[in-house]
Amino acid sequence: MLVKEYSHRIYSYSLNFSGSRQFAEEATQEAFFRIFKSIDRIEANPKIFELYLYKTAKNICIDNYRKHKGEHIVEEQDFMIPKWDPDYATKELVWRALNSLPQEERNLMIMREIEGLSYEEIATMENIPLGTLKSRLNRIKIKLAEILQKLEKRG
Repeated sequence: MLVKEYSHRIYSYSLNFSGSRQFAEEATQEAFFRIFKSIDRIEANPKIFELYLYKTAKNICIDNYRKHKGEHIVEEQDFMIPKWDPDYATKELVWRALNSLPQEERNLMIMREIEGLSYEEIATMENIPLGTLKSRLNRIKIKLAEILQKLEKRG
């Protein structure tokens, strides 16, 4: 029941983080495997479970990123943005800009803007004060806008 409820979200998160379908599938399986190994230590609260699951997936993604640091580029955007989408060019540009961000900044943007996690959930997962998170995300958005402007000028 838990796998059915959360697997799509964890897969999506891992896919957005890595850009690799294969890695996203493996990360999703690994996250659930780790969760089930320690299920007796997790509170019955669904919100706590969800945060723990996301944090586990995040750690798996970060470990993979560190192992393949020089190779980490999101390459498979085609399946995330259908070519028939009228905004394909714009979305593709946004993905290119997002991929140029440092891993930590990209991760925060993915959690907030793509996965739709609340500021409170992200702050809890990242173990940072809410105000700090909000200001970081604001700075990242400004940085992303600057990157987008440069990419648009290049054409």
